[in-house]
Amino acid sequence: MMKRNIAVLCGGTSGEREISLLTAGQVVDWLRESGLYEPYMVDVQGASWRYAGADGDAYDVDKNTFGLALPKGYIQFEAAFIANHGTPGENGLLQGYLEMMGIPFTTGGVFTEALTFHKSACKRYLAGLVPMAESVDLHSEDVLDVEVVSAKLGYPLFVKPNDNGSSVGVHRVTSAEELPRAVDEAFSVSQDVMLEQGIAGREISCGMVCLGGRDVVLPLAEIVSPAAFFDYQTKYDGSTQEICPAPIPEEEAERIRGYMRTIYHRLGCRGMARADFIVADGVPYFLEINTVPGMTAQSIVPRMVRTMGWSMPELLGQLVDELLGSRCGAARRMP
Repeated sequence: MMKRNIAVLCGGTSGEREISLLTAGQVVDWLRESGLYEPYMVDVQGASWRYAGADGDAYDVDKNTFGLALPKGYIQFEAAFIANHGTPGENGLLQGYLEMMGIPFTTGGVFTEALTFHKSACKRYLAGLVPMAESVDLHSEDVLDVEVVSAKLGYPLFVKPNDNGSSVGVHRVTSAEELPRAVDEAFSVSQDVMLEQGIAGREISCGMVCLGGRDVVLPLAEIVSPAAFFDYQTKYDGSTQEICPAPIPEEEAERIRGYMRTIYHRLGCRGMARADFIVADGVPYFLEINTVPGMTAQSIVPRMVRTMGWSMPELLGQLVDELLGSRCGAARRMP
């Protein structure tokens, strides 16, 4: 049986570039192991989309056809697996190109990705559907009123760039004196910043995928960071405990799973997504959703999948199989 050619789009130019490359490398391995697909890792940097061949040479993707001319012949990609954290894979830019080309891909569409990548816009869109912490939005042209922010949010609070991931540029602020500097540093990576009330509680992550028209909510994971919060370093240095399944009461777990289903479908997500919550006094407060979750050796979603008794090659194989509308049967159907 001829394998289907899949472009694994990754890289980008954001602060998450290196993590994206690691994710893509792991996805390529899993897709190959599934036995159905021939994946090609494509490094997307602006207008340069390049595949590094086994011969050591780099080959440019023809964006007019979404294909690749190699010494062995022309490769026509049939689908795109988006492994690009941050821009342009998680904010709708890549999705716009793929939609115009009629190429199936593994995330939500342009609107979904643009919306979910902007933290405060996403929260406003979900207002009234799930509990959320109080927040204040700031644009780079706004004047920070420390007294107003302090009165509304209290301390600690978090300063978050609205359009960045992996906690890049995020600061935990414990006093009014710390706030101006944290805001300035956040503005160094984004023109829009969200100031969010800090809620003391347990951080719980929930993953979900829709397969065969059925919602599959993965086992919950509790995130226990050695730092004051789950920052960029502790996300990837192995120091954070990711306890899966999360040791929380079933009532709380079911509430989180219900919110996850609501969020996923209200936002129009497709493929894999992971949302983070803070649980305080039994109430799960939604923090943010990641529509291109990490797939590195340290990532949370693969741990959730293993806890459920599935394998990543089988899961990704079925996800792409459904994306292409194929029913060749080589990927195991999830129970």
